[in-house]
Amino acid sequence: MVSTDRRSRRVGAANPRAFVALVLVLILAGAGMLAYLSGRPRPAVVTIVDSNLPPAQAKGYTMGRPDAPVQILEFADFECPACGNYSVVTEPDVRKRIIDPGLARVTYYDFPLPQHKNTMVASEAAACANDQGKFWEMHDRLFQGQTDWNTEATSDPVSVMKGYAQAIGLDVDKWRECVESRAHQRDIDANKAEGERRQVNQTPTFVIGNRMVPGALTDDQIKAFVDSARGGPRTADNTTAR
Repeated sequence: MVSTDRRSRRVGAANPRAFVALVLVLILAGAGMLAYLSGRPRPAVVTIVDSNLPPAQAKGYTMGRPDAPVQILEFADFECPACGNYSVVTEPDVRKRIIDPGLARVTYYDFPLPQHKNTMVASEAAACANDQGKFWEMHDRLFQGQTDWNTEATSDPVSVMKGYAQAIGLDVDKWRECVESRAHQRDIDANKAEGERRQVNQTPTFVIGNRMVPGALTDDQIKAFVDSARGGPRTADNTTAR
């Protein structure tokens, strides 16, 4: 007769082998399931569009003489701090030294970043101001007041931007209806798509002549790139361009 103690030792010795066998079965079953799933066709990604509306093409917003010899493209996000710093600190000198004298013209393209929750509203605010001929006035106000309406400051940015609309002389009711209806969503999306086509991956990014330069540049750096694009003398700078 086998004692209770010997039976316990036999059961205890068998348990590790049973456990290992069970683990192997589970691993093999999991591998088989993965192989099956990987072999299945993946579902297609379906995009729903309004077939009655042609896709909008990127237009941007241009400042400067149409016959300026150099074109500057700026891809920016209204809620981007670096873009705000460039607009407030540097851009006034760029306009005075480069745009106003006719050395170059600049076209601004929306490039809203997903982490900035209020930036789409800002792009709409500027686009709707453009309907009344005052894009650049709203552009400047938005960047100057960025810390008042950004995601960290408020969940109701339109109430802040309404003050800008009043200050620059817009028909506020018409402007607000335009913003709240997202009338220019397709145009904003088209502007961003143009940046993606050019492989823009940060804001701000500038295209000056045939060079794409990421980062908030100084007015001296922009002037150097404009001079280079014009074929004239280039001032010294340490900016890497591509």
